[in-house]
Amino acid sequence: MAEWDVDFDRTEEGSTRVLAATGEIDLSAAPRFAQELTAVVADGSGTALIDLSGVTFIDSSGVRELLAANRQAEAMGMRLQLVNPSAACKRVLEISGVWDEFMVQKTQT
Repeated sequence: MAEWDVDFDRTEEGSTRVLAATGEIDLSAAPRFAQELTAVVADGSGTALIDLSGVTFIDSSGVRELLAANRQAEAMGMRLQLVNPSAACKRVLEISGVWDEFMVQKTQT
């Protein structure tokens, strides 16, 4: 992990780009999260997957960046999908009232 308590890993699987976040996404990590989300959605088509299974904490600043990336993807005709959100992520997204804004993919582990 980086000095910030959060790590991002970007990969591509064909036309699908994947961003896996691990750690805590809070106010101090939100700008980096925004950059990573923008990069995964930028110049894209198809689907961007945001793997949140390793996120132990997310606050409103992280939620805000997810919403912005979702809007950016929709404007570009892309799909942004959350993959295996951790219980902590799901809870914050539900409490924030934005859970239904996202497509969520759960994979078998």
